[in-house]
Amino acid sequence: MSEHKPHRIKDIFVDGPIDPAFIATSIAKHATRTDIGAHEIFLGQVRADAVERANGEANAGATPGQARSDNAQVTAIEYTAYRDMALERMTAIREEAFTKWPSMTCLHVHHSLGTIKAGELCFMVFASAPHRVAAREAVAWVVDRIKAELPIFGREVLSDSTHLWKTNS
Repeated sequence: MSEHKPHRIKDIFVDGPIDPAFIATSIAKHATRTDIGAHEIFLGQVRADAVERANGEANAGATPGQARSDNAQVTAIEYTAYRDMALERMTAIREEAFTKWPSMTCLHVHHSLGTIKAGELCFMVFASAPHRVAAREAVAWVVDRIKAELPIFGREVLSDSTHLWKTNS
């Protein structure tokens, strides 16, 4: 069994949306490595979901004197986080991922903070390994763990100028 060095805390947070050019650059930086046979990338993008409210919910989240319509559309998500807690938890998730998939050569995670408009990228998980199965499994596992465990909060901004707090399913 090889000696495992603990990973240092890496800041995963990006102010604003994730630029597609950044993703291309990340891929290009790995193109010269001959020990990598597979890359897997998950990209999260803000959807312009239609939000239907149940009776009685129409005015929840509205300011006094402002009535909410029964239907609205997500125009953006405002992301905030308990940064230190999230980075500490992310470090533990990284450690566990490298233990579960020891052949994985790299794992990169980036999550947006601030206002991200519908259609923009807000979340990226990128893993490389000698073979596709390890990269694929690691990315799916890391995405699920981040969604379930990191204190990252999204406030959906709606087309009727109200908001809803996002819940992960």
